Amino acid sequence: MILFALILIPFTFLFLSFLIKKSGIKKRLAVLFAFLNLVAAIILIPLVQLREIIVVNMGSWAAPYGISLVADRFSVFMVLISAIVFLLTTIYSTQAIDKERRKNGHFFFSFGILMGVNGSFLAGDIFNLYVWFEVMLMSSFILISLGGERAQLEGSIKYLILNLISSLFFVAGIGLLYGKLGTLNLADISAKISLASDNLALLNPALILIFVGFSIKGALFPFFFWLPASYHTPPPAVTALFAGLLTKVGIYSLIRFYTLVLYYDHAFWNQVILWIGGLSMVIGVIAASSQYDFRKILSFHIISQVGYVIIALGFYTIAGLAAAIFFLGHNMISKTNAFLVAGLVHHKKGTLNLKVLGNVFRENTLWGLMFFVSAFSLAGLPPFSGFIGKYLVLKAGVEANQVLITMVALFVGLLTLFSMVKIWLEVFWKKPPEEKMIEIEHKPFSDRWMVVSTLIMTIAIIVMGIWAKPIVAFCELAATDLLNPSKYIYYVIGSN
Repeated sequence: MILFALILIPFTFLFLSFLIKKSGIKKRLAVLFAFLNLVAAIILIPLVQLREIIVVNMGSWAAPYGISLVADRFSVFMVLISAIVFLLTTIYSTQAIDKERRKNGHFFFSFGILMGVNGSFLAGDIFNLYVWFEVMLMSSFILISLGGERAQLEGSIKYLILNLISSLFFVAGIGLLYGKLGTLNLADISAKISLASDNLALLNPALILIFVGFSIKGALFPFFFWLPASYHTPPPAVTALFAGLLTKVGIYSLIRFYTLVLYYDHAFWNQVILWIGGLSMVIGVIAASSQYDFRKILSFHIISQVGYVIIALGFYTIAGLAAAIFFLGHNMISKTNAFLVAGLVHHKKGTLNLKVLGNVFRENTLWGLMFFVSAFSLAGLPPFSGFIGKYLVLKAGVEANQVLITMVALFVGLLTLFSMVKIWLEVFWKKPPEEKMIEIEHKPFSDRWMVVSTLIMTIAIIVMGIWAKPIVAFCELAATDLLNPSKYIYYVIGSN
C-alpha cells in the first residue's frame, strides 16, 4: 500500500487543485502534501531493509502480465532524496514564485513532476516507465513555459523538441523489444535475455534505441545540448527542481536498465558507458568554465556531474555502483541548493550576470556561506558530501584498474573547483564594477522561507558528508542487489 501511496499523494493534490481556487490555500496544501510524500518515503526505507524488495501487483494481476510497482534499496534511496528535494523546493517556491504563476498552476504542474518521478523510480515494467516519463515531460514543459516570457518560450521549445525525440527513440525501442521477447516487464525481460544470450545481436537495435532515449533524458554526451539551452530560462525555483529531479530520473533508468538488461553484453556496453561518461564530464566542465551566467555555469555542470555517475556504473563493481548511487544522491541535493542560492541572488539583484554582480557576501553573509557549502561540495572538497562521492568514485576506478578514466575524473574535479571559485569571486566577493551596475526597482519581498529551505538543504549536505558511513553502507547493499539481477527477477516473477 505504501508504494501506491507515493503515486496517490501527488495525484490527490492534483485532484484537489481542480476544486480549490484560492492561491493561498493551494500553497499551504502543496507544502502539506510534499511533507506527506516525504513521510511515505521515510516509512518505506525500513520496510525495504526488512524485506529487501517489495513488489505490488496492481489489480492482483501477477507479473509479468500485470502492472508491477517494485521497490528495492536503490529505488527507495532515490525516492527519499527526491522527496527531500521536492519538499524544500516547494517551501522555497511559496515565496520565490510570483502570485500570478502560482495562480496559474505552478504547484499543480510541480506535483505532476513528482508523480512522474515517483512512478519512474517504482516502475516494474519498461512501458510504464515510458508513461511516467511522459507525465514528467508534459508537466515540466508547461512549468518551464509558464509566464510566457520570450526567453522561456524559446527554452521550452528546445526542451520539448529534444525530449520528444528522446521519447520517440524510447518507445520505438520498447516496440522492437516487445516484438522480440513478447514482454514488457523488466524482470521478465532480464530473465529471457539471460536464456537467449547467444542471440543478443538480434536485440541490439532495440537496446540502442532505448539507451539513446535514456541518454537524452539524462543529458549525456552527445545529447546534452537541450539542457543548457533551456534550464536558465524559467524562474530559479523551477530550475532548481529540474536540476534536482529530471535528469536524475534518466540516469536512474539507465542504471536500472544496464544492471538488468545491458550487462549481459557487458564487453560492448561497458566501453560505451565509460566513453560517454568521460566525455560528458570533460565537455560539461569545459563548457561551464567559459560561461558568465550563474545558472548557465551550474547547468553545464549538471552534464559534467552525471558523467561521474556513469563512469562509476561502467566500473561495474560493488564499489563502483555504490559510488554511483551515493554520488547521485549527493548531487541531487548539492546541485539543487546551488540553484536555490542563485534564486536568492536573482531576487535581490535582478540579474545573474557575473560581470555585473558582486559584494553579495558582505551584504548577506548567510547566502555566501550556503553557496560556499553547495559549490565546494560539488567541487569535491571535505567535509562535504561531494568529497565522499568523488572519493568513492576515484577509489572504485583504481580498484577496477580504470586508471585513465580515474585520472580524467580527477582533472575534471579541478576544473569544477575553478568554476565554483569563479562564481564565488565574481558574485560574492568582488566589488561590482560601477560602470556596469544596473538599477532595477524591486518591490519589497520576504525571503524567510526561501532562506529556511536553502539552509536546511545546506545542513543536509554537511550531514551527508560527516555521517556518510551508514549512507555508504546502505548504498553498498543497494549495489550488491543491482549486481544480482536474479534476486530482482525472483522477487518480481518468482522462481519460474
